[in-house]
Amino acid sequence: MIGNILSWFFGGSSGPLERLAAELNKAYEVKLKANNNYERIEAERQIVILQARQAVLTIEQKKGLTCWIRPAFALPFVFYNFKIILWDKILGLGITDDLPPSFWRLQMIVFGAYFLTRPLERR
Repeated sequence: MIGNILSWFFGGSSGPLERLAAELNKAYEVKLKANNNYERIEAERQIVILQARQAVLTIEQKKGLTCWIRPAFALPFVFYNFKIILWDKILGLGITDDLPPSFWRLQMIVFGAYFLTRPLERR
């Protein structure tokens, strides 16, 4: 179970490059099935955008430390919430101190960066 959680957290087998490749395949299919010049040009525009994103991600993935910054910021908050929910609430085995307001704000920023920007990353 923890392996699945960590796999999901760190991108798992369906990382950003794999998702982007799938989007590129769809864009190429749309281009091939285009009925008119407008649809073909729109598909080509989408392909160029996706290829640019793929190039940026490829370069970013090659930088060893850079690809771990977001998970490193989020990991303490994931563990904190996991402990509160599973250990304290579900199993009733402990009491965890509350986070100070500054850390709650930081947690909301980190989680917001993950979940609110996800639709923008897939577009």
